[in-house]
Amino acid sequence: MRISRTGSAVFLLFIIAGCASTPPLDIYASNVVFTVPYAQSGDQLTSGFTQDASVDEPAAQSLIQAVLRFHGLTKVSQFTIQALNVEAVVAEFGPSRNLDDVVSALSGDNRVQSVQSVKPYTLMSYNDPYFALQSTVNGDQIDSIHQISTGKNVVVGIVDTGVDRWHPELIDNIVYTKNLVDYDQDSFDNDEHGTAVAGVIASAANNDLGIVGVAPDVQLMVFKACHQEKASRRTSCDSLSIIKALGDVLVQQPDILNLSLSGPRDVIIARLLREVYRNGIVVLGAVDESRGLAESFPANMEEVIAVGTAINLGGGFTNVLLAPGTDMLTTAPGATYGFKSGSSMATAYVSGIVALMKERNPALSNAEVYGDLRASTRFHENDLPVVDMCLAVNTTIESAHECERVPSMAVSGQGVTNSFQLAN
Repeated sequence: MRISRTGSAVFLLFIIAGCASTPPLDIYASNVVFTVPYAQSGDQLTSGFTQDASVDEPAAQSLIQAVLRFHGLTKVSQFTIQALNVEAVVAEFGPSRNLDDVVSALSGDNRVQSVQSVKPYTLMSYNDPYFALQSTVNGDQIDSIHQISTGKNVVVGIVDTGVDRWHPELIDNIVYTKNLVDYDQDSFDNDEHGTAVAGVIASAANNDLGIVGVAPDVQLMVFKACHQEKASRRTSCDSLSIIKALGDVLVQQPDILNLSLSGPRDVIIARLLREVYRNGIVVLGAVDESRGLAESFPANMEEVIAVGTAINLGGGFTNVLLAPGTDMLTTAPGATYGFKSGSSMATAYVSGIVALMKERNPALSNAEVYGDLRASTRFHENDLPVVDMCLAVNTTIESAHECERVPSMAVSGQGVTNSFQLAN
């Protein structure tokens, strides 16, 4: 097993440079996104979104051009959000105008359904290389749990960076990938954060390699919505790529959706996640532990199960499901491994638990999943109710008495996470 420590740190900064592999410098300051409804006809679209003038509805296109002319805007791009039955238009207004004024003017136009700025989202992750190796899954009796459930026939969707599709721990589990980051088409397999999240959930068991995932037989769908710079390993996302990813999630229909990210509230993302929830997909979101649940979107949505670590959140966040998230040994690009900590890893850990639960009882509703997870929490050594994998899986099959938890240091130590980002 080769463990990479130098390559496991992912810093949380917004994109600040404009070049061929990054979005333009002024994408957040001089662009808006507005939507207009259209009447869909003919065959259903084959994807949750399509690029540039994808709908040849003359009325919709005429409306868009009229709105652009009236408000003095230049169209940058356009895509269809099938689940919401709208056309989304990214428009530029130039440096001489104020963003708030443009948003206000479009908001007062009754031809426009919604308008918003382009919002930055960055990955939430933290890695402290001096932590001693801790065995979280051993503490949760993973070998015994895998005798009754391994996540077989369950599909987990991951909206994140790309994932190393050729990592020997993951290669047999990944069944679908999609890159929604237009300016980053080449680095899918070299992205660290998504690879780490995938490894916590689904690393293979009994393959003579380093680690075992929480749900080693689960199937993964990877929706790349975030970008990692090659030189600095800094990561970031924006609302446009996340919107496109969620549109494709609604087409592909995984059983579970892992959102190890957090950031400012976005109207279209919220609408799409409500559709995801209504489709019976269990959604888990990471809490930005530096800001709390109230400022952690989308984890603060009613439709999303909010996850954080016991170390950083303490006892003040009663609506957050606490899970192990410090010093998690997981996969890294290039068939390597690294240590990761933070609510991103905790969220991935709970996504894996939900996969184990869904294998045992595929009919579990969102509310039942949350109820069983909450019922499975036990007070750990620091007197905080941390989710217990064994109890959660056995509660699903009404045999919780079978669990005797092995003491673990999985939630001891220190952890740090950041803002609207993917959680590590």
